[in-house]
Amino acid sequence: MKRIYIICLLLVIIGSARQQAFAGWPIGKYRNIVVPSFNYYTSKDVYNSSGKKVKPAGNSSFTSYAYGLYVGYGITRRLDLIVNVLAPDQNSQYTTAAGTTYQQSFGFGDIQAGLSYALVNFDYKAYFSVQVSGIAPLYKHDDQLLDLGYGVFGSEVKFMYTGSFNKNFLKGCYFNVEAGYRRYFDTQGPNVILYSALLGVPINKKNQVSFEIGGQNSSSSNKSFSQNLSVNRDFAFTKGAVNVGHTFTRRISLFASGFYTFMGRNAGVGYGGALQAVLKI
Repeated sequence: MKRIYIICLLLVIIGSARQQAFAGWPIGKYRNIVVPSFNYYTSKDVYNSSGKKVKPAGNSSFTSYAYGLYVGYGITRRLDLIVNVLAPDQNSQYTTAAGTTYQQSFGFGDIQAGLSYALVNFDYKAYFSVQVSGIAPLYKHDDQLLDLGYGVFGSEVKFMYTGSFNKNFLKGCYFNVEAGYRRYFDTQGPNVILYSALLGVPINKKNQVSFEIGGQNSSSSNKSFSQNLSVNRDFAFTKGAVNVGHTFTRRISLFASGFYTFMGRNAGVGYGGALQAVLKI
């Protein structure tokens, strides 16, 4: 049940971890960055095919606690290797005439690995980069458990524009804008457009806050809608997030974030948060 929630959760976590860690900035030759994370997601309502917020049949609900690990390695000054993997612990319940059914599953989800390359730099204050990666499932489908993903391979290409402001009232702030395309290798896809924009504001030398808006639009030949959201492949959602970060040393930072899905179609009305430690090696 509710495979779509996992897809939304994956995007939120992957996007948050990368943007808070270093956004589209190159890591640096022979340098490493490691981002362990803990993520929380819950949803009790859905956006139907018309975008209206409704209660799902059976008053179903979904909650996930996910443990993530993002690793980046600087191969050259412009080329980075990135790997991201999640291990969700997810729970759902729904009620029918036969009673209330509870489902739970835990395990590794999809792994995403690829390369990020800084195509152009603007006086080393802003970068335009491209990231190409592959997606592979680390699980097998089990009819008795909640799905951990689509269970098929995929690929993604993403463009990123990242930099800092040096003039006017935004001096000292930084930004990150991303747009991408994801394709799952299945007869029904889906094909997914990814997008996000983030503005970071330093409070002082140790603390910062950032504001993000982003989401995805997924299209498929299968446009049917079911209260069992795991069968839906044609959907869209937009979420907003606030992130707060504290730097302990030049190599260790901690970030906390909260998000809410304020718009969608065939998607969950989800909210939650994440804790992420950024370790620069």
